[in-house]
Parts: sequence; C-alpha cells; structure tokens
Amino acid sequence: MLDIKYGSKGDCLKVDSYWLRDHCRCEKCYNARTSQRLFSLVDMPKDLKAKDVTYLKNDTLLEITWNDGHVSKYEIDFIVNSQYEKFQEKIKNDKTITKWNVATILKNKNELDFKLGELCTSDKTVKNLMSSLIRYGLVFIHDVPPNTTMTEMAVRRLFPVMKTLYGEMFTFADVYLHDDITYSNDYIGPHTDNTYFCDAAGLQALHCVVHDGTGGENFFIDGLYVAEELRRRNPKAFEVLSTVHVPAYFFDKNERHRFSAPTIRVDPVTKEIVQFRLNLYDRSVFDVVPQTEMAGFYESMREFLSIIHDSENWWQLKLNPGTVVIFDNWRLFHGRCAYTGKRAMTGCFVQRTDFLSKARCEGVID
Repeated sequence: MLDIKYGSKGDCLKVDSYWLRDHCRCEKCYNARTSQRLFSLVDMPKDLKAKDVTYLKNDTLLEITWNDGHVSKYEIDFIVNSQYEKFQEKIKNDKTITKWNVATILKNKNELDFKLGELCTSDKTVKNLMSSLIRYGLVFIHDVPPNTTMTEMAVRRLFPVMKTLYGEMFTFADVYLHDDITYSNDYIGPHTDNTYFCDAAGLQALHCVVHDGTGGENFFIDGLYVAEELRRRNPKAFEVLSTVHVPAYFFDKNERHRFSAPTIRVDPVTKEIVQFRLNLYDRSVFDVVPQTEMAGFYESMREFLSIIHDSENWWQLKLNPGTVVIFDNWRLFHGRCAYTGKRAMTGCFVQRTDFLSKARCEGVID
C-alpha cells in the first residue's frame, strides 16, 4: 500500500500498488483512443514496489517509478475519485430513480407521456423520454398509428429491436402460436417476461392495435417499491427471495429454454436491487432446495405476492390503439385482465445493454 497525499489539508489515502500499476495511463499501458488496457496483469512483477514517488504540478500530479523501471503518472483527482468509498457515496446519493406506488405514479404521470411526432423530430424529447424511463420504469408514446410497422418505427427511434423465439416484432391474440398463456384471452397475473432466458429482455414495448370487446386492462407494479417494502417488513423473506434460485422453462416443438435465478437479484457491491425474475406460469419443477427449506421459500413468496397485489401498488389502465407503452422488464411486474372480443397486441423486446447504453449516451446515467 502507498500513502497518497491529496487536498489542501494534506489528507492521506492508502492505495494498493497493484491497483495503481493496473490503472497506469501511459501509452505503453493504455490506448486513450479506444479506452482499453494494453497489457496483461501477468506482465506486472510479482514483487511490484514503488521505487520513487514524486508530486508534480503543485501536488496535483503523481509520478511513480516502479522497481522494474516503468514510470507511471496519475492525476491525483483521478486516484481519489476512483475509490470504493466514492463509488458507494455516488450510489447512495443517486436521485435518478423514483420508486413508486399508485399515488406517486399518478402524481407524476405527465412525465410519462410523449407524442410520436415530437419524438421523431426532437433530440430533447428523446432525452426526456429516456430520463423518465430510467426514473419510473415506463413511458407512453401517443399518436402511433395502430399497426406493427409504426410501432416498430417508434421503438427504433430509441433502440434496436431484440430478436427472440418470437421474432423481432411480434403480434399476439387469442390464437396459440406458441405454447404460452399470452396467446389467450385469460387473466395473466403480475410477472416479468423471459425468466427462462439466460439474459431476459431489458425492456418490452406493447401496443394494443385492436380491441372490439371488454376487459383487457393492463396493470403495472414497481418491483423496486414493493421489494423495499418486503425488506422493511420481513428482512428474512427478502434474503430468501434474493438467494434461492427458481427454475423456469419454456418448451414447445421447436424451442427448449431453461434458466434458474433468484426472484430478486441484488448487486453484490452496491447492495442495490438490479433485477426481478418473477413468473409463476413459467416455473419448472422446484428441485433446487431441500424439502426442509421449502416452507421458508413459500412463506417468503406468499408475503411478497401479497404486497404486489396490494391495491395501493397496482396501477391498472386501459391501453388503447394509438398508444405504445415501453416498460422496464427487469423492474416492473406487468399483467392483463381477462377480456372478451377480438384483441391483438403488437410489440417487441429490447436488450438491457442497449437500453442502458442509450441512457448513458443521453447523459441520463453514468
């Protein structure tokens, strides 16, 4: 460990020597154009030590000569701002996400609505939409002609479309094109999609292009809000659902998908919730824990579902032709009421990495 002086008060920061060498930004170690390292960790001496440490430019620049003769230079601010504590502080103070129940989302609904014409002609509208999508987990694009082509155009203004077993753009009605309850007119409870995929879609876009009957209202629940409520009420239940893997599968004549993961995925570094995988329809045989632990899992899941089904958390609305909803499939639970008559929905998925990349390019997140 090296003692690095910084700040006007001469504070001291202990930094690992290997970390410093790993973050050398000289032209031999780092390609500034591509932002990529040019060396392997095995190229560092096992007995790496700083032979000489010099402060330059009024103590804003650090120069280190290593025992193998290599010379590294570092901006002091870069070293200080790249530490674990700064990262944790940034996470703690992040205000980009608003966790919501029905009262909160209705109060802020005006931030969710966008028009296709403005979206297509204004980069500022794109940034505002991305900001709302990150903040609340869903947005609505209005004035979209009710067909697949125009729905796709609206989505592609923002993201590339993800190809899955359903194709790129898909349309579903009460005709079983795949062995999935989606292709019915039955009630579908709150869930996330693609729990049987290794990498579930990050976003889903849906557009009701026709409905000549009754019912069919959609509903959304903010997983971040209800999971925090679970953690507050019953920390043990939260722990169970964030550690016990739940198997999911999708089988039909042409496809065989299977994956297991916790219902609530927590980032091991930030401790923030990063993803939900909840789909009671796609669960496989539950054989991943001993029978002696089953009661604890089911009790935890029942309590979580009871919070999800609380009317204060359950935002129900009618999606009509002309409005595309885009929502975060890693964050929100969604579902549909049973319906009568002819009803067709068109839509698509978006990969998580493409969603977050766009948000970063728009300056919404880092």
